[in-house]
Amino acid sequence: MTVVVLGGGNAAGYAAREYVASGGKPGELKIIGEEGVVSYERPALSKGFLLGAAKLPGFHTCVGGGGERQEPSWYADKGIEFRTGAKVTAADLKAKKLTLEGGEVVSFSKLIIATGARVVKLTEFKVPGADLSGIHYLRNVKDGEAMLAAMAQAKEHGQKVVVVGGGYIGMECAAGLVSSGIKSVTMVFPEPGLLGRLLTPELAGVYERLYQEKGVTCVKGAKVTGFTGADGKVAGVQYTDASGATHTAEASLVVVGVGARANAELFAGQVEMAAGGIKVDGQMATSVPDVYAVGDVAAFPLKSVATGEVAHARQEHVTHCRMSAAQAIKAALGLAPPPYDYLPYFYSRIFNLAWVFYGEAAPGATVVHFGDTKEAKCFGALWVSADGHLVGAFLEGGSPEDPAVLKAAVASKAKVDAAKLDASSGAAVIAALKAAH
Repeated sequence: MTVVVLGGGNAAGYAAREYVASGGKPGELKIIGEEGVVSYERPALSKGFLLGAAKLPGFHTCVGGGGERQEPSWYADKGIEFRTGAKVTAADLKAKKLTLEGGEVVSFSKLIIATGARVVKLTEFKVPGADLSGIHYLRNVKDGEAMLAAMAQAKEHGQKVVVVGGGYIGMECAAGLVSSGIKSVTMVFPEPGLLGRLLTPELAGVYERLYQEKGVTCVKGAKVTGFTGADGKVAGVQYTDASGATHTAEASLVVVGVGARANAELFAGQVEMAAGGIKVDGQMATSVPDVYAVGDVAAFPLKSVATGEVAHARQEHVTHCRMSAAQAIKAALGLAPPPYDYLPYFYSRIFNLAWVFYGEAAPGATVVHFGDTKEAKCFGALWVSADGHLVGAFLEGGSPEDPAVLKAAVASKAKVDAAKLDASSGAAVIAALKAAH
C-alpha cells in the first residue's frame, strides 16, 4: 500500500506523526510538498517569526502540538519519503495517479489531500497598483523572510507602514511590526471594528485602545481603492472612509491580510465540493473511494453548538488541521475512528495578550461581557442561547487552566443564568462555568 499526502504544510506533519503512532509501515507513506522545507507550524509566521523569536528548524511540526520536532532526518528515520519543492500539476483520482511538474507520475493506494489555502490577493480584484513591489502577503516562510527584510528597511529608514485588513493576520502583523520597533503603523479595514467576524464592539474596543496606546492608527470602515507608487514601488494606500471621503496613507511597506481561499481547483469535476472546499464525511473521506481531504481545504460535517444542526463547513485553524489529519490517517489505515467531532476553536496572541474562543458567536444569543476590560486583564464574553445554554465563550487572560473550563462548558452547553453572573469578575465567571458543567 502507498499512502500519499498531497501538500507539505502543517497537516502533513501531523499526518506523519499519526501514521507512525498508528502503526503505519515504513516505506508506505509519501508526502509531496511545494515548499522547499518540510512541515512547520504555520501560525508562528504572524507571531514569533516576525519578532525573530521563531526560526527554522525551531518550529517544525509537531512542536506546536506538544510532539517531536520533525526535521528532515525524522521522516527519513521513520521510512517516510518527504518530497519538497515538488509541484503536482494534474491529478487523476479514479486512476489514482498524480503528475508532477516535469512529467513524473506518482501512483497511490490512498490519497490525503492537504493542499490548504492560499491568501486572497488584491490583484485578483484588479485593484489599481496592487502589483507594485513593497506589498506583502504572509502565508509561508518565504513570505515571512521577505517581510522581515522589508521591516528591517522600514525600521532603519523610519518608513511608514500600512496594514490592510483588521482580522487575525492584520492584527497579529500590526502587533509584530510595532513590537519590532517600527514607529508608524496604520491599519485600514472595512469593518466597524477589529476582527468583526467574532469580536463584539465592546471587545474590539479593548484591542483598539491597546493598538492606539502602542501608536497604531486604526482606520475603521475604510475600503482600499488603490495604491500609489514610484519607480514600481508602493508609496501609498488610497482608501475611502466611512463617509465616502478619499484619502491616501503614505506607506513604503504594505502588509495585506484579507482572507484565504481553499486550494481545491486541481480536483474540480472529480470530487464533490461544498463551502468553498472539498466535501468530506466524518472519516474525512471524499466522494471518491480512497481519497480523503483535511485541514483548510476540507468541508466537513460540523454540528452547530447553538442549533444542533449539521452542515458542511470549512475551518481555517491549526487545531482542525491537526485533528483532521489524524482522523484521515486512521481512516486510511482501516482503523475506523469515530466520526469527526470538532468544537470550533480560535486563538490569537498580540503584544502581551492572548485570547481563546470556543463555540459560536451565535446570532440572536444574549452576550454577557465580564471582567476587567479597562485594565485588559481577565475579561471576555459569553454567548447564551434563548433557553439559557452556553454556546460560545471568549476569554482574554486568566489562569492557564481557564481555557479548559471554557471548552468543557461550551462543549456541554452548560446551563447559564446570565442575570445571576457576577460579570464584574472574570474569576467569578470562570468559577460559575466550572460549577455549571
